[in-house]
Amino acid sequence: MIKFFQKLKAKKGFTLVELIVVIAIIGVLAAILVPTMLGYVTSSRVTSADTTAAKIEDSIDTFLTQADTAGYGMLQSNTALSRITGQCSGGTWTLSASAAGTTVFKSSSSVSWSTSGSGASANQTKVSVGNALTLLAIELANLFPDVETCCFEAQLRGGDCTAVWYTADTATASAVADLCSGQQISSDGEWTADTFRWDQTTAGVSSNGFIVGTSPKLNLG
Repeated sequence: MIKFFQKLKAKKGFTLVELIVVIAIIGVLAAILVPTMLGYVTSSRVTSADTTAAKIEDSIDTFLTQADTAGYGMLQSNTALSRITGQCSGGTWTLSASAAGTTVFKSSSSVSWSTSGSGASANQTKVSVGNALTLLAIELANLFPDVETCCFEAQLRGGDCTAVWYTADTATASAVADLCSGQQISSDGEWTADTFRWDQTTAGVSSNGFIVGTSPKLNLG
C-alpha cells in the first residue's frame, strides 16, 4: 500500500505548455471542421427543399392538365406570367393568385378561378368545392400531409408551371417574396436573378437566412 501511494505521488500532471498546445490543436481542428459540418447541413437542407419545390411544380402541372380536361384549366394561348403563392400554417394550406380572370383561366359550370382560395388540409373533401385554388390547396395538403409550416411561389405561363421556390422556414410568403421581386425563369430555363445565393456562393440560402428550394435548381455557374 505504501508503494502504491509512493507511485501516485511520483506521477506528474500535464505542464502548462502541454495544456496550451493541446488546446491550440483542438481550436485549429474546430475551426476547420465546424464550418465544414455546417456546410454539409446547409447543403442537405437545400437539397431537401429543392426536392420539395420540384414536387410542387410537378403537382401543379398535373393539376393544370386535369383542370384543362375538366374545362377550367389555364389558357395555353396566354403566355403572360402569372403567379400562385401558397402558405401553410398548422397544416392548413392557403393559396392566392396574381391573376384569375378569363384572359388567364377557363371556368367550367362548377369550378372557376379566384385570386384567393379558402384554407385546405389533408383528407379534406373536394365535393361541391367550386374554387380551383382551394382544390389545388387540397391536392398539396394531401401531397405533404406532414408539413406544418411552409410557403412557396409558383410561376405559371401558357398552361404550365415553369418554376417554383419553396421554404419551410416561414409560413409568411411575403417575407421571402419581398426578397425575390421580379424573379423569373428565362427562355433557357435559368433564374434571372441571384436572390437565392447566400454570399454569392451558396445556392439556396436567401439573404435573411431562409433555406429556399428552387425548381429548376439554381445554377451557380
